[in-house]
Amino acid sequence: MPLATLSLRSQPGNRLHHLWCNNGTWWIHFTVNFDHRTRRIRRSLRTDSLEEAICRRDRLLAQIASEGLVVADRRDAQPTPLPLAIGA
Repeated sequence: MPLATLSLRSQPGNRLHHLWCNNGTWWIHFTVNFDHRTRRIRRSLRTDSLEEAICRRDRLLAQIASEGLVVADRRDAQPTPLPLAIGA
């Protein structure tokens, strides 16, 4: 499985970049590049607290930026696992 790198576009004054709330639960979305391809990743942050969602987003993006993200094949039934225990 290839190792992906982040492709981030953020607005400096927007503290909600890469976050959205769906029925009270915060989610993250970002794009990664690998093997001359891109993939959009969307995962639940498993929290209803905006402050906790921001902390989890920042930890997750920092970890992916430093270590990369192993991208699963689209034929796999399981989504690409994220490196952090987000629910922790």
